[in-house]
Amino acid sequence: MTHKLATVAIFERLLDVGQRAIATQELADQGEGALPILESLFSGTAKNQWGVPYRQLGTPFDCALVAAARLGSTAIPLEGYLRAAVQSGHPYAAQALAALGTLKDESIAALASQLETDHLLATEAAIALVCTNNTHHSSVKEAIARSAAAATALQWAEKHAQHK
Repeated sequence: MTHKLATVAIFERLLDVGQRAIATQELADQGEGALPILESLFSGTAKNQWGVPYRQLGTPFDCALVAAARLGSTAIPLEGYLRAAVQSGHPYAAQALAALGTLKDESIAALASQLETDHLLATEAAIALVCTNNTHHSSVKEAIARSAAAATALQWAEKHAQHK
């Protein structure tokens, strides 16, 4: 029960503007120990006292994506959740995918599909594709062939993003 209380406490701290950044870093500092906590948030099983999933409360979900990015390749088991978040339009999820280092084809395709969306998400997706050396993937080539905006985002990212 203590573990569950600690998990709820960290999610509550993610809702507190004065504790948010510290709690996000503390979560990331747990390394592999953060994975089940993050998975409970991403899956929707972590709920507040009123039974509302923390993932639906906005800020905890965003902070969890930031924590996952800070975990780097340790967060590889969360790739499916991160991919789903990218597909739902979360730019922090693109950053988290970039931090994994290597991506499954499904994640590359999800990022490529975001190259044709709003500027922020398209740019973050492009940076993730550049940082993971996936700019020559077929889904990326298809996106830039369809969309000048996608091509522009990718060109910008290739010029400005740091390759890993």
